Amino acid sequence: MVDIAQLQSYIKDEILNCQQQLTDFKQELNTCKEQLRVLQSNIEGWIAALEMEGIDVRYEDTSHTLEKFDETFELTLRELTISLGSCKLHVEPEEQYLHGNRVLLFASSDEDDIKEIIESEGEYYFTDLQFGQKRDLSKYVPLNEETFYKLLYAWLRA
Repeated sequence: MVDIAQLQSYIKDEILNCQQQLTDFKQELNTCKEQLRVLQSNIEGWIAALEMEGIDVRYEDTSHTLEKFDETFELTLRELTISLGSCKLHVEPEEQYLHGNRVLLFASSDEDDIKEIIESEGEYYFTDLQFGQKRDLSKYVPLNEETFYKLLYAWLRA
């Protein structure tokens, strides 16, 4: 026969585990939001370093939802659009960002050339947009000032 006090203790432990899972999940959502903010800030900084007049930087809030633990979680994320004249650069979370944490980077001059950006261990990496493939970090290129400028230059020339 099971001791009621022992069973209650097990139940309390499991409830604490469930509460911790929810807390951890909410923290992960906030981390996702912060990673996007840092990435967009980096890109905005690289554009600002060009010291050019007439560049318009705009953010637009978008709502993203995720169903988990029989709850709906809603997070407001920002899409960044940088107008460089006839070419506009877009840095935005994909529709399923809360599931996969992919950010899309593309320019209006070549909308077929979409890059996906992921974060790994505090660094950002990019590759051509992939659908339905398991991510292999070895196929990604580090996103830094130099690689960003190379991408931007190619898009501006398109």
